Amino acid sequence: MKTCLLVLGLIAATATAQPPQPDPGPQPVRRMMRPPPPAMTGARADLAVELIAGMPTILATVNGRGPYRFGVDTGAAGYLRVSPALAQALELRQVGEAMAGDPSGRNPIRIPVYRVESLAFGGLTFSGISTTALPQLGPRTAQVDGVIGIGFFENLLLTIDYGRLRLSAGPGALPPANGRDVVEATLDRSLISVPLRIGETTQLVHLDTGNAAQPLFLPAEAVAALPTEGEPRIVGRARTVSQEIEIRSLGLTVPVSVGTTRLPVTAVGYPAAAPPGNIGSLALTGMALTVDYANRRVRIVPSRP
Repeated sequence: MKTCLLVLGLIAATATAQPPQPDPGPQPVRRMMRPPPPAMTGARADLAVELIAGMPTILATVNGRGPYRFGVDTGAAGYLRVSPALAQALELRQVGEAMAGDPSGRNPIRIPVYRVESLAFGGLTFSGISTTALPQLGPRTAQVDGVIGIGFFENLLLTIDYGRLRLSAGPGALPPANGRDVVEATLDRSLISVPLRIGETTQLVHLDTGNAAQPLFLPAEAVAALPTEGEPRIVGRARTVSQEIEIRSLGLTVPVSVGTTRLPVTAVGYPAAAPPGNIGSLALTGMALTVDYANRRVRIVPSRP
């Protein structure tokens, strides 16, 4: 969710100021260790999806309680974010702090890090999770209890079927990219990027199911080079953890596609919270999205009845 993407880095507690000490000479470089990935049990998940303001959401239990409603956000790096209300209701234990910001890197803020013993949905259970608080960035985040990030699906084949309103995740792989229904993806700051064809040009954009504000966001300079029509319209404001952005939109006069699948995109929003831009859930209306994170492949095809 680009409007609420959290870039996480665990930090130690601030130490009390000390008087200057003599230079001890060269010292070994110490690096902050990332927490280990959650352990997974279960074979696969298959469960219903509900669209909340366009964002796919599922029901999950946390520490055996719930169910609670979580957004599924391929544009959220890492694992789990929980609302402050849910953290309080579950009496989650704070184990540290994190720095959070959007991809622009502006004005990061400190947020608490909690320990979640288990998260379960649709037949899969993940245990030993370090999670952070989800800032309330707008009406969409206020309607969910948290966000499930792309990290849970790094070793699973994930399908979000917007037409049938189902989510599945389990073992498997997409066939090699063929430029038609399966395209080669790349990783940018752990996020999935796909080649988006806009008329005669190709833009590499993030795949961001947490973006339900506009089907397509691009930087303003990229929009200036596209075939558009009409005058720019102010369509709203987007909030990230570090900035508020006035969103404008222009109509597109050319088709937009991934591979040979034409997407329901007729306008472009700008500016993007950060380059390179993204396609969101509104661009996937009526589509079945499959993400093979491990092999860097993505398939977008019309949903079957």
